[in-house]
Amino acid sequence: MNKKDGQLLIPAYLDHIKAVATEIRRQNKDRLLYKNKPAESIEEWGKPWKSVPFKHPSTFDTLAMDPANQAEIISDLDDFAKGEEFYRKTGRAWKRGYLLYGPPGTGKSSMIAAMANHLGYDIYDLELTEVNSNSNLRRLLINTTSKSIIVIEDIRLLG
Repeated sequence: MNKKDGQLLIPAYLDHIKAVATEIRRQNKDRLLYKNKPAESIEEWGKPWKSVPFKHPSTFDTLAMDPANQAEIISDLDDFAKGEEFYRKTGRAWKRGYLLYGPPGTGKSSMIAAMANHLGYDIYDLELTEVNSNSNLRRLLINTTSKSIIVIEDIRLLG
């Protein structure tokens, strides 16, 4: 390889190494579960989320679900996780939504945990009863990190 080729290849190679290292670090870090709640002390003011370690054992290997549906969800999650650059290039928001519904005990929380464990994402559990205005909701959403799962539970439909 001559010097000219090295000047072209080395920056791209270093960017690749940096991206791989970042992904390994993200996968190996402890995941957190964030909950929104009002500040109880002056130190908590301005910090809309409170975190605790997230150690849920659920994975896609431990979920009891139709294998075809499971493979479809895993494939969708993997495609989404790899698609950040596509969303950026096309000017679209890089987000994905899933609607999980059913009576208590049917595995919704285990599915969320399996998704978080699969992707290596933190979870933000958004308690809507603690949100009293649109600006409060906006502040909460702005203060989430990228590569996280936002969960809104127990939405009741009227009608």
